[in-house]
Order: sequence, then C-alpha cells, then structure tokens
Amino acid sequence: MEKSRDELLDGMTDLSLAEPFPDEVFYKIFEIEDHVERTQFVEALKNKAREMGRAKEFTNVLKSFFVDYQQRMMEHGNTTQFTGQPEELQCGAWRATDLGVTMQKFDGRGMPVQITACMHPILPIEILKNVDTGEERVKIAYFKYGAWNQVTVNREVCADHTSIVKVLSKIGIDVTSENAKFLVRYINDCIGMNPAKLEPKRSINRLGWCGAEFMPYADDIVYDGDKEYDPIFRNIRESGSFAVWKEHCAGLRKNKINRLAFAASFGSALIEPLRILPFVFHVWSGESGTGKTVAIMAAMSIWGNPKMGGLVKTMNTTKVGIMRTSAFLYSLPYAGDELQTMKDKWTTNFDQLIYQITEGIDRGRGRASGGVEETKTWHNSYLFTGEEPITKSNSRAGSKNRVIEIEVEEKLIEDGNYTVSLLTENYGHVGKKLVTYLQGADEGQLREEYKKYFDAMCKLDTTEKQAMAMSCIMVADHILVDQIFTDEEPLQVNDVKGYLRSAKEVDVSERSYQMVLNWIAKNPIRFQNPNGDDQINKGEVWGRIDADDDHPEIPPVAVINKDVLCDFLEKSGYDYAAVSKKWAAKDRLVKNSQGKFVHQTRVYGMKASYIKLRMEPETDGEGFMDLEDTEVKLPFE
Repeated sequence: MEKSRDELLDGMTDLSLAEPFPDEVFYKIFEIEDHVERTQFVEALKNKAREMGRAKEFTNVLKSFFVDYQQRMMEHGNTTQFTGQPEELQCGAWRATDLGVTMQKFDGRGMPVQITACMHPILPIEILKNVDTGEERVKIAYFKYGAWNQVTVNREVCADHTSIVKVLSKIGIDVTSENAKFLVRYINDCIGMNPAKLEPKRSINRLGWCGAEFMPYADDIVYDGDKEYDPIFRNIRESGSFAVWKEHCAGLRKNKINRLAFAASFGSALIEPLRILPFVFHVWSGESGTGKTVAIMAAMSIWGNPKMGGLVKTMNTTKVGIMRTSAFLYSLPYAGDELQTMKDKWTTNFDQLIYQITEGIDRGRGRASGGVEETKTWHNSYLFTGEEPITKSNSRAGSKNRVIEIEVEEKLIEDGNYTVSLLTENYGHVGKKLVTYLQGADEGQLREEYKKYFDAMCKLDTTEKQAMAMSCIMVADHILVDQIFTDEEPLQVNDVKGYLRSAKEVDVSERSYQMVLNWIAKNPIRFQNPNGDDQINKGEVWGRIDADDDHPEIPPVAVINKDVLCDFLEKSGYDYAAVSKKWAAKDRLVKNSQGKFVHQTRVYGMKASYIKLRMEPETDGEGFMDLEDTEVKLPFE
C-alpha cells in the first residue's frame, strides 16, 4: 500500500546510519505536480536528514535520482496532454499540460526548481522538407485565445533563442528572452523523440513541375507557399460544369486569336518538358471593347478561376513583383492585363522587361539579415494585353524575337459580360486533365513533334526564337484538340504564319538601315547645297547625296555627317558601333583609301567626318518580305 508523505517523513526517523534512504521517498517527490507542495515536501525531507546528520548524503542521492529520472523520461517519458491537441507526442522530461510546458531541474543549492518553456499549450506537428532547396520548415500548433492555431517557420527559427523570440512573439506566442532557450529545447526534444510521427514530408513553395509531379495536383507534396500568393493558389481549382465550359469555349475558339491564347496558356506547362525558353504572347488593340482581356481570361480558365486579381493580374506592379510571381507560378502562365499601365517605368520600350522575364532566372539579391537569397527560376509563358505593341521600332532583336505579338482588328468576343460571368462560374476542369496527359506522355515524342513544327516554321524566313515560341503553341493546340476539343482540327503552320515576324523585321541592323533611309527621304533639304541659286536659307546641312545620273542602276550614296548620324541613331534607340558592323558586312558602307569607314572630306565646302552609306532598298515598301505566298506543309499528320 502506498505510503503518505507524513508516513514517509516518520519512516526517515527510524533509519539507521547504515540504511539507505528508501526509493519511494524520491518517487513521491516526482509525483507531486504542484510546485509549492513539492518544494515544501523536499524541505521537510532535508530537515529530517539534517536532524539525522545525513543532509549532504540526502542531497547527493536526490540529485542522482533526478538525473536518473530525466534519463528515463528521455527514453520513455511523458507525452503531451493538451486538450484537443492535433497530435500526441513524446516529450521526455517535459510536462506538457493545459497549464503550459514545464520541467523540473536542480538549482545550485540542490533544490528542485521548475523551468517554464511556455505558459500555454504548444507543440511541433509537422516537418516540411523543400524539394527544391532541401531546407526544412516546422509547423507549430499553439493554443491561444480559446482556439488552436498553426504557424510554419524555418527550422533555424526553432534552433536559435533570438530568432524564436523575433518570429513567434509577433503572433502572440508567449516567448521572451527569459524562456526562449527552454522553448527551443522543448520543440527540438519533441522533434527528436518522435521520428515516426514527425517524419519530414516533401514540400514546395511554388507551383508547376517538380520532377514528374505537378503542383497543385501532386498528392504526396505539401504546399508551403508564402501568404502573398494565396490568391493565386486558392483560385487554381475546379468549379461549375466542365460541359458548360467546353461548349462555350469551343465557340470562342472559332476565332483564331482566341484559340492561340488557349494554346499559349497551356503551352506554359510544355516549356520545361520541351526544354525551351519562356515567351510572351501579347494581344493589343488601340480600341477598347475588342474583348482582348476576356480572351486572356478564357485562356486562363483552363487552370482555375480567371477573375481579375486571381489568375489574371493588372500590370500596375513592379518589375520585382513580376519576377517573384513568375517564380511562384514556375510552369503556369503569367496573365497580365493592360500592359500600358507600366509604361511610366519604361520610358522608351519594354525591352528590359521582356529580356528579364524570358530569361527565366532572377538576378541575385541580398538578404536584409545577411547572405544571398536563393536565385529564383521559372519556365512559363506570359499572356499580356495592351493598347499598343509591347515592342517598338527601336526594340532590340532579342525582345522582338521572344514575343508573339498580335494586333486585334475586330472583336474577339461578342458578349464579353456574359462570357466573364460564365467563366467565373465554370473553370479549372482542364488543367489537371492535361497535366495528367503530359505525365503519361513520352517526352522524347513530344520534343520530336515540336521539332517538326520548328523545322517547318524555320522555312518561313523567321527567326529561331519566333519559331520556338510558335512551335510550342502549336504542340499545345494539337494536344488540346486531341484531349479536349475533339471536334476541331489541329492548326497548321499556314494558319499562323501571318503572326510570325520575318528575319528582317527582327534584325536590328535591317530596321535601323531602313529607318535611316526614311530619315533621309523625309529631310531632303538637309542634303542639298546651301549655296544654291534659289537663295533660300536651308538651315543645317547634314551631308549630300551622290548619284550617278549616267548609270541609274547604281544605287546612290548618302554622304552623312557622322555626328548627326550617330545622334539620330542614339535618339532612336540604336547604337552606331553595333549596327555599322552589320551594314559593313552587307557592303552598305563605303571604305576610304585606308580601308576605314569614316571619310575626312568636304561637303559643300565644309570639311568634317562623314559616313558614306549605299542607298540600296532591296525589300518592299515596309522593308520586310511578303510571306503570303509561302505555302508550308507539315511533315506529319
């Protein structure tokens, strides 16, 4: 029969000097939960031992029992006893009850004292291991204000008493500089003692491809993204009727531009499997009411709710914001409406933006706390709308190359309001179906099909990057027809060739050359003799035009003041040193006797440095080749 405290105290008096203190005395100490009662009992035992002349012996034995008790608690130990707890965990020597998390230890005088890790229930419930970085995060459950709450923090927060105060105190967890080190120890004890229950789960903080899995459709990967992207994540889901969505979208797809928008949207998921670069699909019109925004919304309804602010964003944002959202989407398309709202940030053109988003990698950034952030990457397409082209006459070849740019000349969608209403009620049924198809498809066969389109398009006097983007769109359209819109026929190259830029249209040297010819044609007075018989003040003289009247088949040569020419090119966004090399390669510059392209000569009596440019137009009025008569057949069907 278990003895009471008084009986144990009386039994101490009957002990001889040779008899050891009974074990039950020490077990009774650890059974007392109330801190005051426990202290009173220990002090009474010490007084008895002091009366017996065995005070030091008693203190040493008590310490040994305490060490042994802690060891046994670490091996078998207590379990968390919180009401309504999400998980029951082994917690070793810690006593985890609704009153908080505590532990017994000895002070310097050998007295057992209570340390407190937290004044309310708290415990780790999940370990998340990021599949991209290998870094771990800890999901912590805590009971405050009458309810259980959860927060996920980096593992390093739970390993450092300074960090744990900074992070957890903000959300109301009772952690201060006094108890922080004990809370760190308690959380890590729970993690270490429960390897089965807290086995790390694969997690990811973005969407898109992750090996053979695709977020958010992966079953064995836990989403662990930042809260700022919750509006996107929450809208990637199914709603309404697939049949209603399909019937309405089949009607929209009768317009070729709408159909290409659907393919550009799904094509985003093909960029990584096809191993190609991101691209931009830009639809623009100087007039409102053409339905270009609704067309992009329809294309995004493949993945989820295409409402504004959800899967379709306004472009009133920053470049950094676009990069970070791109990294979050990773394989899903970025849809941006009204590109011109960003115009103030790019005074001349959007070249820098196009280059950066289509490179698929963010620049390195430093952390405020020190070190360097993880470099973000992405593999997605961009669907933009606007009131003007995204590339300008002075845009570089690289930016024009990476954009499929389509002007809307007639309404894309007749009843935009009805379409928006229907699409925001019925959406998201196709994304998972198409991803499942890609997961079962042979990547080698997909790349082979892509290459057939690519080779066919390269025969159309276009650039490789233009062919790359459009070939991806064509593969996507082929899959959409095969899997979803089975009553349609896949688009052929001849159906889209009008949307491709010619190589000369993309070529910076060709565009700058044609611009200079037009500039000369618009300013003939600047190339005439200022001392002519007409006695008219002609103002500035920029050069002269040398023509051989006896041989009109020989192109005239424009002799242009170098400073004037360089200034015109610079204002137009071109660099003379860059374009002149290509002009020279095409024999459009005349060399001097020393083999250089700068002539020290006189023009109407004024000596200066001049460039001699052969004026040899060899294209149509626009300076670009006509593709309308080019017929290309695919090598498969």
